[in-house]
Amino acid sequence: MPYLLLVILICLSSTPVSAGQRAELFQHAKAATALVVAINESSQSVSMGSGFFLSDDGLLVTNAHVVEGSSRLLVYIQDQLVATASKVLVIDGDADLAALRVPKMPLEIVSLADENPLEGTAVIAVGYPRITDILQMGFALHATIGSGIVSGMAQGRSRTDGHEAGFVQTTGILNFGNSGGPLVDTETGAVVGMVVTTVPYLERAKDRNGASIGSVSMKSGIGYSIPAPVIRRWLSVQHLDSSLPSAPPTRTKVVSHGTDPEADRSFATGHLLHTIALVLHRDSDLLRLAVFHYETAARLRPEAPWIARNLGLAYADSGQWSHALQAYLRGLEFAPHDAELLADTGLAWERTGDPTHAVEAYRAALNVDSRLSRAHNNLGEALWKMGQHDDAITEFRAALDTDPSQASASYNLGLAFESRGLKRDAVETWEAFLRHTGGAAKPNDEWTKKIRDGLVRLKQLSRASSYPAVVTSTR
Repeated sequence: MPYLLLVILICLSSTPVSAGQRAELFQHAKAATALVVAINESSQSVSMGSGFFLSDDGLLVTNAHVVEGSSRLLVYIQDQLVATASKVLVIDGDADLAALRVPKMPLEIVSLADENPLEGTAVIAVGYPRITDILQMGFALHATIGSGIVSGMAQGRSRTDGHEAGFVQTTGILNFGNSGGPLVDTETGAVVGMVVTTVPYLERAKDRNGASIGSVSMKSGIGYSIPAPVIRRWLSVQHLDSSLPSAPPTRTKVVSHGTDPEADRSFATGHLLHTIALVLHRDSDLLRLAVFHYETAARLRPEAPWIARNLGLAYADSGQWSHALQAYLRGLEFAPHDAELLADTGLAWERTGDPTHAVEAYRAALNVDSRLSRAHNNLGEALWKMGQHDDAITEFRAALDTDPSQASASYNLGLAFESRGLKRDAVETWEAFLRHTGGAAKPNDEWTKKIRDGLVRLKQLSRASSYPAVVTSTR
């Protein structure tokens, strides 16, 4: 009887420790997993997937199909930090692997297993499969864990060349947003694979009488992942394995990098929604959701100027210029010498009908940063509308001096010349812009199209008979 009591006591005392270790492993795996957002601006499309960090210097791996074809990448870390300057190191479409370098910041990392997992190994898939909850239902950004069991190794083919390739097969529901995320051994915490695909199937739908009425796409509960040893060898071939830790990283309690994790999470969620809304032609529903999350972040951290500025930008993109102005002014209370914020405030003053304050804000921005091209251009527009044409032309020139690729400044300067009857100067200005940008100029960019149309118009006219009286707004 005493022996039985001792066994019971040992079991009871070990349960909380095991649960705590399991919670710690899950928290660590989520902290090391990031949301990867790839934007293709030419096709105005967004691809989203997951990725995970393998070294302290910001090495992140994901699927190639998540990032290929993108012109801009955003990486959301621990649902709180937004990395906007991540560098693509290599994309291998056949292996469906890609490596990024995220700017150095405090990171949680995971280790790759040395061998393939055994059948029956309990695993979790970590990633961002339920982005629709955020886009449609207003939830804040959050990583998701799905549990599963390793069924064994499956033989398949590489993605583009059809070479023989092995995959870890798992049972357990996975979703498409898990692509690029880690498959983690729940005992060791090591990554045994990278989720690459899940298998759907069509289930026949029937009415109450048993008659077929169509098909429904269902989840089969079977998923496949690129094995960790394959990822290790691939990193070695790409000469990216030197920064991998020689021993598995010690799991520590995950601590927020910000002073208010809920505020940071709300900000990151707003940033994600705002970004997608702009790609999708200022989608009004997404902008409203972005404003909601930014407002939550601003309420929790009213002293954070970057939150106030992004809230103002979302208001502005929604056409709510008076609200945008108030948000910018709150931000300036804590960052009075922020050139970008001052320039944004100038635009809001202008859009709310106060050109005098707009000019003051633009000049204040340029006093902080004389090379802020858009402040020069916007100041030029405001001065032109106030009848100060010579000063306006000076500002348009300054905008192009600091950024020769700014199409709106080139268009404004050419239009100003044309309005003064200086057709040759207008043609030279626009031709110089097109020569400078060359293939880099976006053919569908609004201002580049206006410049091309302007050149056609001027070259067709042997002599201008009338000219625009004012410069058209560039915003």
